[in-house]
Amino acid sequence: MVFAVVTEPILIFQGKSSLVSMFLIGYMLMIMPMYQLEKITPKDYIRAFNFKGLGYLLIDFSAQHYFDRGFLWMYENDLLRSYIPRSIAAETMKIGRAIFSQEENFVRFEKGFREVIAESESYLKTSRQKTVVTINDVCDLKAIVQKLYYYFEKTEFFFTDGCFENTDALLEKNMLVLGDDLKMKSRPLLVELLTTCLYHYADLAAAQHGTNVEDVKFYSIKQLIRLLEQGTLAPDTIIRARQHSYLIYSENGRGYELDGIDKKLVLGRFAEPDYSNMTECGGTIANRGKVTARARVILPEYGKSYEDFVKSVHLMEMPQGTILVTETTSPEFVPLMKKAGGIIANQGGLNSHAAIMSRELGVPCLVATHHATDIIRDGDLIELDATNGKITVLKRAAKYTSHL
Repeated sequence: MVFAVVTEPILIFQGKSSLVSMFLIGYMLMIMPMYQLEKITPKDYIRAFNFKGLGYLLIDFSAQHYFDRGFLWMYENDLLRSYIPRSIAAETMKIGRAIFSQEENFVRFEKGFREVIAESESYLKTSRQKTVVTINDVCDLKAIVQKLYYYFEKTEFFFTDGCFENTDALLEKNMLVLGDDLKMKSRPLLVELLTTCLYHYADLAAAQHGTNVEDVKFYSIKQLIRLLEQGTLAPDTIIRARQHSYLIYSENGRGYELDGIDKKLVLGRFAEPDYSNMTECGGTIANRGKVTARARVILPEYGKSYEDFVKSVHLMEMPQGTILVTETTSPEFVPLMKKAGGIIANQGGLNSHAAIMSRELGVPCLVATHHATDIIRDGDLIELDATNGKITVLKRAAKYTSHL
């Protein structure tokens, strides 16, 4: 439990028993949580990313840098949802514009980014060869992930979407380098570091200490280090609770894992409605146009190794001219995207992979739809109106096909 000072006065047993009052006030100061539950409400957040199959360990590795951004993560029913505060997103868009609209700033940023990309490539080559994992290995992986995240986060919509208004030649050139080059090279590396490499270390740690790797995937970094250092297993009750659900709140650079009543309360506030009867949704226009076709809903799991993820995407069928509906796209999706008559993504902004590819391929595209994959079923006949930013389900598939 995290503790902090209470900002509101507490009046207890006024009168003769001042010692008792002081003791109780001190006790209350100790047990009050540092985070303020009333601040954690949906109206103050913007949906960032949703992914299936991600354990606690992966989030603990990747989340540290986002603590400065006030991110909120919640995991339930094998689905991880993440949110960024609206106020922070407004600030990061200003930061992004300051970097990408000024030549000196962008040159320095690009140089640092390319150096970290090269360092990440080198690290991955050596990490694959390890047959034993040590504390130093875990710390080195943590360090390289944080380095890469420092730059990679600037490619995300909450940094880039403010750069598509009042543009000039320099800004357009820099955004092209950022999206078509730097992001395309760094994203697969980041995914590989956080899946193939991290899960390889989890496998080794589990084997070295005779425990289940699926449990280790729900350890925190500290618990993983304790396992490697002392052979101490994380409490089974904590692991089982996390495998059911977990919630991480961050503020002012610090993260807090909520549990018990607090976790239940916040999960309830952010509970998703029933989308099964909805037939319309909107999104951000990434490339204008209008198309009516069958939907191909694809939701691969990112909790696998990077190699398994790539194989699973490449094995998926994409009938020519169907509309690709997915959480997000990445370079691995390109063979599918080339067959698509349109693209719909829950995530992303105007410089996301889906947005960039839709413009290159000349197909209509909406991003940041948030819930398209919840509303649209595989095989539904849909109208994608990327001129007015609207999606309509015209006819449900005769037979429901689960998302693949």
